[in-house]
Amino acid sequence: MTARETGPVTHTAGGTTAPRRRRPRVAFVVVAVVAALFFAYDLYEAITNLVLVPQDVRYQNNEFFDEVGVDGLAATPPWAALVANVLLPVVAWGGALLVARRRPLWQVVLAFVAGLALVGSVSLTITAYVLSI
Repeated sequence: MTARETGPVTHTAGGTTAPRRRRPRVAFVVVAVVAALFFAYDLYEAITNLVLVPQDVRYQNNEFFDEVGVDGLAATPPWAALVANVLLPVVAWGGALLVARRRPLWQVVLAFVAGLALVGSVSLTITAYVLSI
């Protein structure tokens, strides 16, 4: 058998070998789960915007504007921005998780805080853009 088939091996002072088990770091999992809750709140807000913005009065009156002949007032919801706002928290959490793996705990926390800051700032920018249309 090769070392790849048996897994990582550690050598002891007596020359015997014993397989080393890799257990998940509890602190890493706790930080990832707590960060996931904050990212989930941003995801909830983005899904709410995705559902409610197209129901806004300015988008519902498009048929009336077409009938009256003022096509310049007809508007469509900014679908690309709304969908990007939904995908952003999921991608940012996954990216922070990839960056944070196999790092010390303080770097794990820093990666998730940076991801939350990114999501917050981009979400506010997208919300301001959607409301300005």
